[in-house]
Amino acid sequence: MVTKVLMIGLDKAFVDSLVASNKNYEVYILEEKEIYDSCSVEYTRKPIKEVRFSQYQQSSEIIDIICKWHKEVSFNVIVPGAEYAVKGTYKAMDILGFANPGQIAVEACTNKYKLRQICCAIGVPQPNFLKVNSTDQIEKFFNKKPIVIKPINRQASVGVVKVEKKEDIAGAWEECLNVSEGSRVVKRSLKWEYMVEDFIRGYEVSIESIVLKGESLFNNITYKDTIGGNYFAETGHIVPAEICDKDKQALLNSNEQMLKGLEAKSGLFHSEWKITEEGPKLIECAVRAPGDKIPELIKEVYKFNLFEAFLKVLMGEQPEINYTHNSYAGIRYFRPNPGRLVKITGVHILKDSPNVIKYLLNASSGQIIRPIKCSWDRIGFYMVRGNSLEELKRIMLEIENEIKFIIE
Repeated sequence: MVTKVLMIGLDKAFVDSLVASNKNYEVYILEEKEIYDSCSVEYTRKPIKEVRFSQYQQSSEIIDIICKWHKEVSFNVIVPGAEYAVKGTYKAMDILGFANPGQIAVEACTNKYKLRQICCAIGVPQPNFLKVNSTDQIEKFFNKKPIVIKPINRQASVGVVKVEKKEDIAGAWEECLNVSEGSRVVKRSLKWEYMVEDFIRGYEVSIESIVLKGESLFNNITYKDTIGGNYFAETGHIVPAEICDKDKQALLNSNEQMLKGLEAKSGLFHSEWKITEEGPKLIECAVRAPGDKIPELIKEVYKFNLFEAFLKVLMGEQPEINYTHNSYAGIRYFRPNPGRLVKITGVHILKDSPNVIKYLLNASSGQIIRPIKCSWDRIGFYMVRGNSLEELKRIMLEIENEIKFIIE
């Protein structure tokens, strides 16, 4: 039996995971023409059968196009493959009668300010916040403690800046306003909104929650590293996170409180949290597959395909889930200093180590390495497995010590 999947916006990792499955999939892609033209070769991968074009970034045009295409093909499932496609995709799915996360959840998980408002009302712990459109508003919010300025409706830590001094507000605000995502965002005029919130200290995790008909079926906790300083680009993840029972239970309780408050129906939720001295505090939540190879880490450890489980709940069906693990997996993004790259040494360790699952290095001699401010600035990664957390960390440390980026 063939499962026909309509994906709005290409998620390469998602599509590739279906190739590795023992099930038969046909994937149809609805994409922004401008984004397709910038990397058309990516759409030739199996099992993509057809690509059509529509605006979906801050556009409702896709809703009618999805409905018409569904009448032609009779898709088994429809899924967002890009953050900026989430809202329109789920709206069309609701119209067509497909299982979906629910209107309240979708609205909140595509707008960080709305998420804050709802979670404030239902008592989910989170930082103080304010919607802003000027430096005056930010300065009034600032109370001699670190704050974070962020876009309400962007992705991948783009434009998210920490401010510790009042005199730095104007520069951070200007930086937030003028960020670019390059070819990932269309050139037509789009509207971005902004907010400010207290910076909270603590270690960071994410929860990947599979929800079916309002019931949480699976909650994985992923440990997260970020770049530090004034930016929040993610630089590493470990699955599963090894945290104390007290923090784990408080985290899962807060996550369940959030899902219930959002009236979550069916879907995959990727929420991010800081664990503080007072307990967990919500950073944000997406209602799509997580990035940064987290689904691949989950598959390595739990031995099931998170992407396929996501499709199953969107089909209103019980997914195949394994709840036990006896290993760990992690990903690290390379963090070279900014400057002109002369050479890279020690790469052989990535080829020689049996614990390296995969790696990617998009850098060559003469290239200018930019500071890592968001996910799009990263130049590559390596993924590693270990029988224990200690073994995993030891292997990662060996790799970090061996690979050197010579910068001038």
